[in-house]
Amino acid sequence: MLVDTLAYQFIVSWEHCDKSYLYHDYLIRDFLLYLSNIDTSQMHWRAPGSGSYVYKKGNFQRYAVEGYQLAVSAIHHESNERPATARNKWRELFGPTYP
Repeated sequence: MLVDTLAYQFIVSWEHCDKSYLYHDYLIRDFLLYLSNIDTSQMHWRAPGSGSYVYKKGNFQRYAVEGYQLAVSAIHHESNERPATARNKWRELFGPTYP
């Protein structure tokens, strides 16, 4: 529920929210940056719709920073026409079954 809540809060203000799925790489990169910049002392958020409180169980920000760096690297390799290297970076982020 926490990921859904944070994703909702992010997407409503994301500058490319009106773009197609071709922007998925920027979506991932920017969402991870958003997560990494959340104050580590914040303990709860309000869920959209119900308004119920959603609590965190640990600090996820350092993992978001690592993921952000992988996404930036993958995008860099894609723009430099190194698709195999880019794919490997995305797989580091999402796991070995990422296409």
